[in-house]
Amino acid sequence: MYGLVALLVVIGAAVAQVPQPCHSPPQWECREIKVDPQQKFLERRRLVYDATNRRERRLEEIEIGSDKSYYDQLILWNENKMYQVDLKTRKCNVTVPYRPFFQRGTFPGEKFDYEGVIGGAGLPNEHVTIQQFSMNSTGEYRASIVSSPDCVPITNIHITTKYGFEQSNYYDISVGITDPMAFIPPKECNSS
Repeated sequence: MYGLVALLVVIGAAVAQVPQPCHSPPQWECREIKVDPQQKFLERRRLVYDATNRRERRLEEIEIGSDKSYYDQLILWNENKMYQVDLKTRKCNVTVPYRPFFQRGTFPGEKFDYEGVIGGAGLPNEHVTIQQFSMNSTGEYRASIVSSPDCVPITNIHITTKYGFEQSNYYDISVGITDPMAFIPPKECNSS
């Protein structure tokens, strides 16, 4: 009898060790590289992200094949508005967001996949511990790779029947928003 109880305690302790999805910081800035290999699409951007108020500011360089375009884009999902300035022509286009708000970092409902180390494991200041979480639902697959223990986003992979394969890699992340003017519409859009 005591053996069975001890076995159940050990099993319970082992199950409790599976990491649960952490909560990524709700506001941060970074450089992002977004890739869609099927469309031969590469986008480099400076991103200011605010999950709390569902808004993003992006300074984008988009490369499709050998063509490059440059945009300043402000998306305010709560207001259902998107401002986009073509940085070559300085022309502003005001429209509605072309897709729903995308939560970056971990996503509710994701399950733990694995934990690993990037860089020289055991070398001081030469590595980062990462965790991957993912979910697979009808018509959508998501995977989030974040640092541990702080849950800073490193990579998001999103595969849907509507948008296809998308991968975003985040660099030079700083938590918080340093520019209070980041979510003010571009001056080129004042007359729009």
